Amino acid sequence: MVAGLRALLNAHARALATPDLPIVATTSTTPCLIVNPRSFSASRGLAVQATALARAQGAEVVSVDSPDATRAAIAAILARRQRRVMLLAGDGTVCAIVDQLSNLPVGAWTPDLLVLPGGRTNLTAADLVPGGSALSTLKRALRLAHEQRWDAAVEERCALRIEQSPAPARHGFFFAAALIDTVIRQCHQHRDDLKLYGDLSTLGYLLRLGARSLIGRSGMSCPRLDVDAGGVGTQNGPIRLLLATTLLHRTGLFDPYAPRGQGDVRLTSVSEEAPRFWRSLPRLLTGRYTPAMNADNGYLSGRCARMQVSGLGSYMLDGEAFDADPARPITLSAGPQLRFVRP
Repeated sequence: MVAGLRALLNAHARALATPDLPIVATTSTTPCLIVNPRSFSASRGLAVQATALARAQGAEVVSVDSPDATRAAIAAILARRQRRVMLLAGDGTVCAIVDQLSNLPVGAWTPDLLVLPGGRTNLTAADLVPGGSALSTLKRALRLAHEQRWDAAVEERCALRIEQSPAPARHGFFFAAALIDTVIRQCHQHRDDLKLYGDLSTLGYLLRLGARSLIGRSGMSCPRLDVDAGGVGTQNGPIRLLLATTLLHRTGLFDPYAPRGQGDVRLTSVSEEAPRFWRSLPRLLTGRYTPAMNADNGYLSGRCARMQVSGLGSYMLDGEAFDADPARPITLSAGPQLRFVRP
C-alpha cells in the first residue's frame, strides 16, 4: 500500500511539472450572416427576410451599419475562426471587408466569404456568385453548410491592390478614374431620380451623355495621365476613361475589357484623342472591341500583372471616392488570394 501511495504521489508530481501544451485554435463551423441594413437592396426589406431565414437555420446574424462596426465584426470572426461567413451588403461594405482581410499578415487565417447582392450595382456579387437572388443563394449556402458540402463550393480569388506610397495599400474589385468617376456619380443620381437600376440603366445614361458630348455639351475635361500597363502598352496625355478590376464580369452586359494580354489585372484606358469614342462606347462597355479599337488608336485594354498611373488626383474603388497625390504614381496589381463560396 505504501508503494502504491508513493507511485501515485510521484505521478501527481510529474503531472504538475509537465509544461502546458499549446492551445490549438479550432475553427467554428456555425455560419455567420453579416448584414448591412443600410445597403440599398438590403434596406428595402431584404435584410429582414435574410435575417429570419439565417436564424431559422441556426446561423448567427451580425448587423453592421458603420465602418467601425464592420471592422469589429470581422475582428470577432477572425478571433473565433468562424469559417462560414455570408455577406449581405453593397459593394462598398464588401470592399471594406476584403481590404481588412487582404491587409492581414502573409499566411494569416481567413474565413470563406459568400457575397450576396445587397447593394445597388452589386458588381462584386454578380461576379463571385453569378445568378440567383440573394435569398435563394442564401438558402443554397445554408443547405451546403448543413450537409457538410460547403468546402466543395470554395474557390480562391484575389482582389485588386491599389498602392501609393506612403499610404497603406487598399484592396477592392472595381477601380474607376479619369472622367469615369464623375460619370459614376452622375449615373447614381440619374438612377435615383428615375428609380431605374442595373446595367441597362447605366448604359442608357451613358448613351445620353455621349449624345450631349457629340454636340459639345458634356461639360467635362480630361485629366493628363501617364499609364503604363506593361506588355499591354502605355499612354500619355488627356485620358477620358480609366478602369481596372480583377473581376471577370461573368453576368450582365457590362464587361469593358478587350480579350488580350495576360495577368490577373484587367484594364481599359481610353485617350481623349481616340477616334469615334462616343460611337464606340456601347462596344467598349460590353467588351465587343473591333480591330481598330487598339492601343495605337488610343484604346489601351487587356490583361496585365501590374499597371502604374501617374498624375491621378482622385479615383473610385467599388463606388467609394478616394483622393490621391498626382505627384506620386499609383500602382495596381493583384492582392492576396481569398476564399469565396459559389453555392
